[in-house]
Amino acid sequence: SIKSGQPAAWENCFQPARSLEDAMRKAGVAHSKSSKDMESHVFLKAKTRDEYLSLVARLIIHFRDIHNKKSQASVSGKSFSCFN
Repeated sequence: SIKSGQPAAWENCFQPARSLEDAMRKAGVAHSKSSKDMESHVFLKAKTRDEYLSLVARLIIHFRDIHNKKSQASVSGKSFSCFN
């Protein structure tokens, strides 16, 4: 069970709080909750290991999308500034 208190083998390889922290840092967006708080919330909300992994993955993708949109905007902004 996900909430048994014993780390499963997959938990030793995947560190969701660290992955979230990295995605949040790259996104460069200030948040009222830390990556550890977000991961803990997802852990409490999830009923199964698969649901937990899915929710963490969705959070990481959300922050990566923010990062990608910012990167695209800065590249677009730089190319337009050359013509001013």
